Amino acid sequence: MKIKRFQLMPWAGILLIGIAVGMILTSNLGWTPKGFAGKQGAPVVLGASGGPSQELLQAQNTSKAFTVISKEMLPAVVSVYTSKMVKRSQNDMLDPFWRQFFGRDFQPGRTQPQKQEGLGSGVIVSKEGYILTNNHVIENADDIKVGLYDNRQFEAKLIGTDPLTEVAVIKIDGKDLPLARLGNSEKLDIGEWVLAFGSPLGLNSTVTAGIVSAKGRSVGIIQDRDQEKSAGSYAIENFIQTDAAINPGNSGGPLVNINGEVVGINTAIATGTGYYAGYGFAIPINLAKKIMNDLVSKGYVTRAWLGIGMRPVDENMAERYKLDRPKGILIDQIMEDSPAQKAGLKVLDILVKVDGKEMNQSNEVQNYIALKNPGDTVILTVVRDGTQKDVQVKLGQRETGKTSEKTTEEEGMIKLGLTVQNVDENLRQQFDLNRNSEGVVVTEVEPYSAAADARIRQGDLIVKIEENVIKTTADYRRAIRSFQKGKVVIFTVKRGDTQFHYFVKLPK
Repeated sequence: MKIKRFQLMPWAGILLIGIAVGMILTSNLGWTPKGFAGKQGAPVVLGASGGPSQELLQAQNTSKAFTVISKEMLPAVVSVYTSKMVKRSQNDMLDPFWRQFFGRDFQPGRTQPQKQEGLGSGVIVSKEGYILTNNHVIENADDIKVGLYDNRQFEAKLIGTDPLTEVAVIKIDGKDLPLARLGNSEKLDIGEWVLAFGSPLGLNSTVTAGIVSAKGRSVGIIQDRDQEKSAGSYAIENFIQTDAAINPGNSGGPLVNINGEVVGINTAIATGTGYYAGYGFAIPINLAKKIMNDLVSKGYVTRAWLGIGMRPVDENMAERYKLDRPKGILIDQIMEDSPAQKAGLKVLDILVKVDGKEMNQSNEVQNYIALKNPGDTVILTVVRDGTQKDVQVKLGQRETGKTSEKTTEEEGMIKLGLTVQNVDENLRQQFDLNRNSEGVVVTEVEPYSAAADARIRQGDLIVKIEENVIKTTADYRRAIRSFQKGKVVIFTVKRGDTQFHYFVKLPK
């Protein structure tokens, strides 16, 4: 069908008029509003020119570093599964209900065993299969199993624990075990990137990132160890603080720096809910290595001993000693026959440096001494009578957990759930015993044991069992062996300045 010519003419006219108007508007007639055009005829360019900035490239490199570190580290991070039998009490309130099922023999208040399971983390640090973790992860566990990133599982053996630092060492036997690289926590700086690895909330192989937000933190998580109360307090809290998310289950896992090196062992969180609230804490790897080496090579931890009680210096002390600012630590106790006393240190000395390193907190001194060995010599810089002087101290020895010093319940003895030791100067200080105290010290009490049920506690001094006077662990063993199983025996115990009598039913 032909299209007639007249039908196109109106549209052609309109098109020509539009072109003419456009040429006029785009011509240089001075009609261009100010502020919109730059150079006449210059093209409009959208977006900034050039590639990413060096800062952005560096940030991208950091992200890639996290990826590479995770690939290297995750195979060496393990999940630690524990189980133990605990005793639960039957509920008095449910007695009428349960009696219809269990009959008249049901006794409210009777305890019955129940399996309790736990989950933590760890990191493989040697080709022999040694794993660093936390004491509270495996404490009192009957069974310990370890799960690897490649889904292998192993039965683990407990090598040793150190409750005073929260370090524990377990071991697995396996081939081609992946290993983590260990760094130097002394070189770690506030503000550095770190990654936390572990199994938080049961989620295996989890990685979180943050920075080191503080160092040298003491947060009081190791209970019953007041560092400023006396020189007999030996808990060591010198934690790395981080805002990398740490939750229940992360305990025992590694804290890793941007070089892919383990710089800490995750241990605790600051929280009012039990879950992550912004800050977590890790044991410095230098301390953990020292504890691990002792536990592996000796089976116990050998501690260097200085023998002082300390308090941080406040403004009043600084004014009294004419210091330019509050700094250093006040020595407010010198233990008798201690290395500090022998070296000539005095009460009210202000300790400002150890081996030239400034010290401002008690836990800093404890951590520094904890990395030393008995017999090592340190130089303490103190301010006395307005004068600064150096004092050379040869460190003594304080051993904790040495099996040969403990008398545990031997084969053939009735299992009371007690560990006792002969009284010595270290135990007098640790448990605040009187100078002339005689007896055996209770250093461990197993939960739900006969001793625990009778309310005997750690730190109690057993002085008599029935009519048997107890002065040594040998006296204790002879007394226990003289009684028949199932008999109720009276223990005479001193706790501080008070004497108690406990009725212990010897297990059958």
